[in-house]
Amino acid sequence: MNALPNPAFAPRLGGRLADGAPSRGRKVAFWLIAGMLSVVCVEVPAGSTMFPFFTLWGLLVVWPLYLFHSVFLAGLVFRLGKPGFWPLYAAGMLYGMYEAYITKVLWVSFRPEGPFFRAGGIALFETIILVLFLHPLLAFVVPLLFTEVLLTNSNEVFLGLPRGFRHSIGAHPLVGALSLMAMFGLMQFINSPSVLSSLLSGAGNGVVIGLAVLWWRRSGGAAYSLRELLPGPKGLKVFGWVLLAWYLFWGVAINPKSIPPVFHGQLTVWVLYAALLLIFYRCLVRSRLACPPAAQESAPQFSWRGFFLCVALATAVTTAARLCLHQFANVQMAVFLSFYVIAGLALLLGVLRYAAGGVTGR
Repeated sequence: MNALPNPAFAPRLGGRLADGAPSRGRKVAFWLIAGMLSVVCVEVPAGSTMFPFFTLWGLLVVWPLYLFHSVFLAGLVFRLGKPGFWPLYAAGMLYGMYEAYITKVLWVSFRPEGPFFRAGGIALFETIILVLFLHPLLAFVVPLLFTEVLLTNSNEVFLGLPRGFRHSIGAHPLVGALSLMAMFGLMQFINSPSVLSSLLSGAGNGVVIGLAVLWWRRSGGAAYSLRELLPGPKGLKVFGWVLLAWYLFWGVAINPKSIPPVFHGQLTVWVLYAALLLIFYRCLVRSRLACPPAAQESAPQFSWRGFFLCVALATAVTTAARLCLHQFANVQMAVFLSFYVIAGLALLLGVLRYAAGGVTGR
């Protein structure tokens, strides 16, 4: 009897194995671009890392950090549940917890003056902003939706959005994308050191992402679904071990003296992890029981016109804001931070209701 062929050594047809699955190289390329999209949706608008693809710190630390979290958590949601909004949001809250042991921001704050207010040894408002709003939405759900539209032929993430939001995006996709780009531009100018930095950040990162998307689509990558391109069970184990090693290394390498004693900050973080893991588990269980939305719903379609308009608007807004509104930066910061806190608390209530069985997420 002839032995069955090993898929790992099967002939590759345009990046696809003979059995139709994407090759390992194709998947790795996808993961790299997915990580890039996560970085530019949060680190660049926040002004924390304005040039992630032009500095060693960005290339060797920031980009891998977001890549590992995004791909691993998306893979967990797709393999263990369904990619509805609330399961993805719950995964994103765990994503934001890296701001404890890696960056130490949940303890020391992102403000030079220190935390707004401490509770249980952690910076309370910073934790709400980062764990309940910025990372779940701007580092995970939003870039994952962009990844699906730009790089795949599937629409599972889009169909998992709440019905009203889904219909609004479906009816006016470019308006939604441009509104988000304008928000990104307004977010960034506060921390931008100069007008030129704002201009170069928007244009430079836009060019890098554009070239990556151009290569991906021209090489046939958009023929695959998001589910196909995410890691399988073995790949998820590898990502899990890599993330653990990443936490252990950077936990010691970045400001280790900022890690507080167990009963003055660490214990609170452990309790948060336990609570967020329970919420994530409950959301995954709920998602498996969810009915799929109507099959006739279509997701927004990729267009280069829309891509260039988004990059141009984000660049124009951040440059103009840095030029004309910098004197009002403190007012803008107060407005945005207040919005992040209020929206984050509202989202927390929503995910708790979903996990408890109170809402469908559709």
